Amino acid sequence: MAEVLKLAGYSAVGLTIPTGLMRDRVSSLRRLFEDQGIETFLRVDVVSGSRGELLRLLRRVRSGFDIVAVKCINQGVASVACRDRRVDVVFFDPNQRSIRFSHAYANLLRGALEFNVVSSLLGTTSYETHSRLAKEASISREHNTRVVLSSGSTSPEKVRSPMQVSAMGKAIGLSREQSLRGVSENPESIVQRNAERRSPAYIEEGVRIVAPKAR
Repeated sequence: MAEVLKLAGYSAVGLTIPTGLMRDRVSSLRRLFEDQGIETFLRVDVVSGSRGELLRLLRRVRSGFDIVAVKCINQGVASVACRDRRVDVVFFDPNQRSIRFSHAYANLLRGALEFNVVSSLLGTTSYETHSRLAKEASISREHNTRVVLSSGSTSPEKVRSPMQVSAMGKAIGLSREQSLRGVSENPESIVQRNAERRSPAYIEEGVRIVAPKAR
């Protein structure tokens, strides 16, 4: 996978790992990619069935990961995930009928909306699923929502280049600008912002310690 990603033109990837994975295993995993010249960022996908559980999980995982993503499986979780500043990315399963990205969530969203375009478009999905993706893309375009386009690839065969992933974003109805930023500026800004949050100079959003100027 690391070799194929390098050939496809990636310089950095987000690695989704389980929260209980031992540190030495994580280090070994990261070295596989870094040996190919690919920078790695650790990501966790939070899945919770209730508002209270989600808040507890966010408190536990926020400091240990570069990217915190939440899968929205019901209205309560989606509302909290869209509002909470600790959440970098939210995503909705296009095959799940009970919940979908809406205008209300677009107005609440502080982070970015993720589309796993490769796994969605190359998988065995129905026309109805494609229609849901197109509807969510239309809403995100109307609200100028920040989006992140990812492949969701679980095998080298599903890896696509950044430009191919961007083209898939346009195919479901995202604007050209959204699609390009979704594979470049938006993911980069997420990891940069979280790196700043872990800096000793960071106090809270918009507040930082500034060293006095030498006289």
